[in-house]
Amino acid sequence: MATQGPDKVIFLLVGHKSDLQSTRVVSAQEAEELAASLGMAFMETSAKKNCNVDLAFNTLADTIQQALEQGDIKLEEDWGGVRLIHKAQVPRSPHRKQPSRPCPC
Repeated sequence: MATQGPDKVIFLLVGHKSDLQSTRVVSAQEAEELAASLGMAFMETSAKKNCNVDLAFNTLADTIQQALEQGDIKLEEDWGGVRLIHKAQVPRSPHRKQPSRPCPC
């Protein structure tokens, strides 16, 4: 996680299309090292396989919420950078198959 605030940002490096292993240009290790050197987390995703896409968004949202709760981010008047909305269960579309176990991305 980088820095926080109206002039600061929390980052998550996301590698996409992890299902295309044969065309990989950057290794997961290289991406992890880059993310670590920049002070952020790294995650691979595949929209095609529905792998870690929700997890990437939830990880970033949870990190922002933790920063708010710990006082690392302070909501400032007239600043629209962070809006705190309590999580609600969103019904999943029946046509999207959810993996029964974590994806091996």
